[in-house]
Amino acid sequence: MKTRIHPIIFPLLFYITLCGCKSEDSKLNKTEKPNILFILADDQRYNTINALGEKQILTPNVDRLVEAGTSFTNCYIAGAPHGAVSSPSRAMLMTGRYYWNLPTTLHINWAPEVNPTNTGDCEYITLPEILKQNGYHTFATGKQHNGKKIIERGFDQGRGLFLGGMSTHFGLKMKDYTRKEGWSKTYTDKQFSTEIFSENTIAFIEDYKVDKPFFIYMSLTSPHDPRTAPQEYHDRLNKRVLDLPANFMPSHAFPIGDMQIRDERLAEFPRTPTEIKKHIADYYAMIEANDYYIGTVLDALKKSGKYENTIIIFTSDNGLAVGQHGLLGKQNVYEHSIKVPMVLSGPGIRKSVTNNALIYLHDLLPTICDLTQSEIPSTVETKSFEPLLKNPHAKTRNALHFAYSTWRSEKVDGELAPRGAHRAIRKGDFKLILSLYKGVITEQLFNLDLDPLEINNLILEPKYEVLVEDLKNELNLKIALTGDYVELDQSDWGFKLNGKK
Repeated sequence: MKTRIHPIIFPLLFYITLCGCKSEDSKLNKTEKPNILFILADDQRYNTINALGEKQILTPNVDRLVEAGTSFTNCYIAGAPHGAVSSPSRAMLMTGRYYWNLPTTLHINWAPEVNPTNTGDCEYITLPEILKQNGYHTFATGKQHNGKKIIERGFDQGRGLFLGGMSTHFGLKMKDYTRKEGWSKTYTDKQFSTEIFSENTIAFIEDYKVDKPFFIYMSLTSPHDPRTAPQEYHDRLNKRVLDLPANFMPSHAFPIGDMQIRDERLAEFPRTPTEIKKHIADYYAMIEANDYYIGTVLDALKKSGKYENTIIIFTSDNGLAVGQHGLLGKQNVYEHSIKVPMVLSGPGIRKSVTNNALIYLHDLLPTICDLTQSEIPSTVETKSFEPLLKNPHAKTRNALHFAYSTWRSEKVDGELAPRGAHRAIRKGDFKLILSLYKGVITEQLFNLDLDPLEINNLILEPKYEVLVEDLKNELNLKIALTGDYVELDQSDWGFKLNGKK
C-alpha cells in the first residue's frame, strides 16, 4: 500500500525551509563584518584612471574596481597648512577631523614645538583603533607620515613601514612592527616600493588564519617623486605620444606663495612643453606600475576566497599639477591638486556606478564606521557618504571649502619667504578661489562643468557679481564651521609674518 502525503505538506515544507534560510541569511548579514583592503596612493590626482576617462594611461586593475564598485568623481582633500600636503591629509583621514583642529605633533614634524618624544601625539581616536575596538585585526604596510604612535595605538602588526614623507623607491628604509615584539631595526629593500608593499599585503592575506575580519592599510609611496618606476614602464610610456594638458602654462598667471618650494624646482622656469611631457610620462609610468601590483593583490585576495566579503577602497592623499597652470606640485587649491580618485567595491556596494556628489577624503572614516556597523566617535567632524553607496541620489553636501597656506617659517635661499595662502569654495558647478600674496588678493571664478581644467576666469563678468557674493558668504560660513583660522576681512587674512597662523 502506497503512503499518500497530503498536497499541503510540500508548500509547508518549502515555506519552513525558506524561512530558515532567510533567518540564517539575516543572521549572517548582521554579524559577519566585511574585511577591508584600503589602498592609498601618494600624489595621484583624480583624472588618472582609464575607465573614468583618461585614455592616455592604462590602469586595467583599478578599472576592475571601477567596474565592480562605485566611483566618486568629486572627492577632495580639505587642504594643508604647509607644503608636505600628504601629512595633514593623512592625519585628517586617520581622525575624521579638519587639520585646523588637530595638534601640530600629528602633521608638522619639523615645527619648533615638535620633538622626538611627542611626534605623533594625538588625543583623538584613529581609524585603526576604532576598527580594533570593533573586532578587526589591523595590518599596515607602506608610508606612515604621521609618526610611529598611530601604528602603535591602532595596528596589530605592520611590515615594510616607511616612517617619513618621501624617499627613493628603490632602497627604501623600513621597519616592521608587532604589538607583542615592538619595532624591528631599520632595514633596506632594493625592490620597487609598490612591489614591496604588495608582496607584504599578499603574504598577510595568504597567511591570515585569525578568526576576525581584517583591515589592511596598504599605503603607497608612489607616484610621489622621485618618479622612478621599474624601467619597463618608462620604456612603455616613452613610446606613446602624450598630449600637454589644455591648461599648460610656462609659468603661473600671477605671483603666489611657494613658487620656489622643492616640488616646483623639479623643472626649470619657464616650463617647456618638452620637459613637462617628460614629467607626465614619468608620472604615468609610476601609476601604471602601481596598477600592476594592485592587480597582484586583487588576484591574491580572490584566490584566498576572501574577495567577496572584502570592501576594497582605492584613493589618494592628494593630487598633483605636473605642468598644469605653470605648476608642478600640490601647494595650491586647483582641481589637479585637491581632487583625488575615490573607488569603493565590495559587499553591499553598487557596481559600475559613477557618482558626482561632493565629498571629502576624510569622510572615509565615518563611512567605514557605517559600513562595518561601528559607532562613529563624537570627535569625528566629517560626514559619512555611506547613504550614497545605497542610493546615488541621497542628499549630500551642497558646498565644500578648501585651503592652503604657506609654512610660517619657510626659507628660500636663506631668506624668509613671503607668506601666501589660498582659500576656495565649491558650490554646485562653480568654484571661487581667493589667493593672497604680499598683501594682494587675486580672485578667480570657474564653472567646473564647462571648464573642468580651470582655464577661463569669469570673475570680471558682471552677470556673476551676485554669485560671487553668495560664494564668499558660503566660504565665510564654512570657515567658521570648520575651525579654519583665516579672517578674510582682516589685513593679510589675520596671518602674521612668522606667527603661529
